[in-house]
Amino acid sequence: MIVRKLALCLFVALGASTVVAPLWADEIPTHTSDAPDRPYTVAQLGVGLLTLPAADVCLRGGPCTKGDNSIEADFWQLYRANRYFAIGAGASVALKPVTDNPPSPDPDLLRTHTRSYFLVEAQARYYWIRADTFEAWLGLTAGGVIVSDRYSLDGGQSSSDAAIIGPRASTVRTEGGVFGALLGANWSFAPNWAVGFNARYMRWFLPHTPATTVFLDRASLTDQQDALDFGISCSYRIAL
Repeated sequence: MIVRKLALCLFVALGASTVVAPLWADEIPTHTSDAPDRPYTVAQLGVGLLTLPAADVCLRGGPCTKGDNSIEADFWQLYRANRYFAIGAGASVALKPVTDNPPSPDPDLLRTHTRSYFLVEAQARYYWIRADTFEAWLGLTAGGVIVSDRYSLDGGQSSSDAAIIGPRASTVRTEGGVFGALLGANWSFAPNWAVGFNARYMRWFLPHTPATTVFLDRASLTDQQDALDFGISCSYRIAL
């Protein structure tokens, strides 16, 4: 619940900053040694691979699966105070892991399982390489993560089957904290535009006891987990 409220506040703030920002922006000078510091904001959109290499993904009725991988998308809104530092916040979402552990087949009911990840974090960067068109940074992140496990009944029912009363799907949500470190670089290919790459290490702190549904379906991830995120991004700078 706390993570969801934090995510709602973040999106309201990001949406407000996007609406009030002008649709045009002055060209921002490159960060050469003799260029004056000029604050600006950065809107960054990226895609990448979210991986939990050592995670034990466990569900009721079957063996655990080692590791998990997901294609993720992220959005960050940053304030660049000067050529050295930037702070901001953003969100990441991974909707369909490429590896999964479906529940054991039931002779009476065909049931499936899907999992998704949602992260909302604050970020601080230090730019340790600053050139005319190339920059590299180190940074720290902190925030929250929601792991959603969705169990659903698939297929129709024959007339001889007993009627299923209630929803055909249920979701178990696991909330936890996230701390991490990142590094990245970008190349400015046009005024106000840049492309880059980044790598991020995260430590997830999830509850030790898994949440369950009334059918004893359980959350697939518990305890502390190591996560890695590798991605590419495109960013746009808006002068203040």
